[in-house]
Amino acid sequence: MKGYRTKKISLPGGRVIEIVYFSDPDPGQGGDEPTAVEAVDEPSGAGLHVCEDCGSDLVYPVSWEERAGDTWRIDRRCPNCEWEHTGEFHQSEVEVFDDVLNDGTEALLSSLRSVARANMEEDVERMISALQRDLIEPMDF
Repeated sequence: MKGYRTKKISLPGGRVIEIVYFSDPDPGQGGDEPTAVEAVDEPSGAGLHVCEDCGSDLVYPVSWEERAGDTWRIDRRCPNCEWEHTGEFHQSEVEVFDDVLNDGTEALLSSLRSVARANMEEDVERMISALQRDLIEPMDF
């Protein structure tokens, strides 16, 4: 089937959803003719996740809007130097940006799980120690 693409998104709870994007040609067009795109930013080579001022790789989207053809208007921000940029980018570059953001999200979730587990282990050890030393009494509950 022509004219579609899919994307899988992993949610924090472990559930995975798949999004299907359909691109129907405009009825007024011949279908195979390319659509004109206005003022699309040229790829910088470094990726949309890299700050053009300080070089940080923590740039994130503030807002985004799908435009005509295969372009997106994206407002980006760097948390290190407060750099902001609005531009239009081709779908292929946005997909790479999305992959980088998904990888970052997975890394954050992995770190969160590790920290939560370490905190829980410490809490359990303190509880065991308190029980063994008779520091917890029925009135504590």
